[in-house]
Amino acid sequence: MRFIDVAFIVPPEGFADKVIAAQEDDDENIDKHSHIWRECKTSLKHASYDKCYYCEMKDIRSDGTVDHYRPKSKYKWAAYRFDNFRFACTFCNSRRTDQKTGEVGGKGADFPLFEGCVRATCPEESDDELPLLLDPCNAADPDALDYRTDGATVPKSEIETDPQRMRAVTSIEAYHLNHSDLQEARRQTAIEIQEKIIEAEASMKRFTNGDITARQAYSSAIRDLKRRLDQRAELSAFSKRVLQAYRNKPLVEQILAAA
Repeated sequence: MRFIDVAFIVPPEGFADKVIAAQEDDDENIDKHSHIWRECKTSLKHASYDKCYYCEMKDIRSDGTVDHYRPKSKYKWAAYRFDNFRFACTFCNSRRTDQKTGEVGGKGADFPLFEGCVRATCPEESDDELPLLLDPCNAADPDALDYRTDGATVPKSEIETDPQRMRAVTSIEAYHLNHSDLQEARRQTAIEIQEKIIEAEASMKRFTNGDITARQAYSSAIRDLKRRLDQRAELSAFSKRVLQAYRNKPLVEQILAAA
């Protein structure tokens, strides 16, 4: 997960007029106006370079969907709010069973709050609400997640009473962030990054020892590592975390400093 600034995403033409027309209808008919959020998918998708806001993967198995961060079934006032829309893959958005582990994940219509918290009944009350789900469009939330080199997503904080840890634990399960296929994709990415670091170091050593032809191999390895950090790349947040584990190496420190 990485921060997506929804403030810079432009709604499709005619969005405001369609929302006004839909709001004149009864709340029970919200789904009859699903074209409103479906027509926003292209704009939302482009903002993340076609990646799911929650897992940072491009789901080639489906076209993805527009998720309501606050579910429209519980927050009818947020059904047509553009700042409530998130581009999501099927596995993060819908309840699914991991065929390899049997674990069930996916957000669905769930939206848990901290104990004792009152659910917001209008936009003005949303800032006082305390959701247990991390929001990729909240600048501070993606930093609550951390990653192991085996591909697992874990809470960054180790303090059991830390609210951000509680939110991370809940979100990892809700967004299915440790689905076996996703975790394996991260594990493979970690291996490939390690191999590129070794390749870059070996090429630089050959170059400094007088092998001029090694310079191209070094440049290519550095380029590939930098591409892993590009916001357009899948799993870029995970890749950054993997590289941080090698920041004692000067070439990696330089890559991270320039990212």
